[in-house]
Amino acid sequence: MNFLQISLTSRCNLECPHCPMAAYRNTDSAPYVLTNDRLVPWLASNCSPQLWILELTGGEPALYKGLPELVEELSSMGYRGLIKTNGLLPTPASPNFIRCSAFHQYDNFPKYYDVILIVDKIDSERKVAYCEENHIPYKVIGFNKENPDGATHGFKKIAYIDPHGHQVPCPSCPIQYEDQPDHYTIEYNHMKQGMACGHCKAAIDAWRFMPDEWKN
Repeated sequence: MNFLQISLTSRCNLECPHCPMAAYRNTDSAPYVLTNDRLVPWLASNCSPQLWILELTGGEPALYKGLPELVEELSSMGYRGLIKTNGLLPTPASPNFIRCSAFHQYDNFPKYYDVILIVDKIDSERKVAYCEENHIPYKVIGFNKENPDGATHGFKKIAYIDPHGHQVPCPSCPIQYEDQPDHYTIEYNHMKQGMACGHCKAAIDAWRFMPDEWKN
């Protein structure tokens, strides 16, 4: 099984200070923004749904034009994956795509979610208590390279698509080692695949949220 993280858009309706995409936020004026007409055929040609788990992220993926249609079409093609969102804007529900909604603000709790994402050490104890008291499913992830539960992932290959088709450093891996790259960036028309070292944070986070039956 392989993992492809797709940053559909850099637009976001929040301005979280700890956001790893802050440097790219709201830069969708570039000429090569992703569209369903470009993305779906490319995925069909390059990423078999039997071999790749997809993560749809951003920015805020709910601001990507055509997200409901994208999720529906990818599901019909057999793709499975995650939608990493803040859960404040309408996000389509699908048995093939799990909505992992980040718990950022108490006065603005996610409205659209399947499971809540809590970042460790950002008021995480209180947020965990809130979810447990209200019987809300949740998982805790680390910040930057931190890995609170020592998890690893089982992906063979991992890759990343930026919302403009540009090669940029992966926002989940701010320091990339040329001799031991564990997370490759991709140009939209030229996918580079690398063997995963097992410690890429973005892949570990996705692995946490995947159902066990997807991991086989």
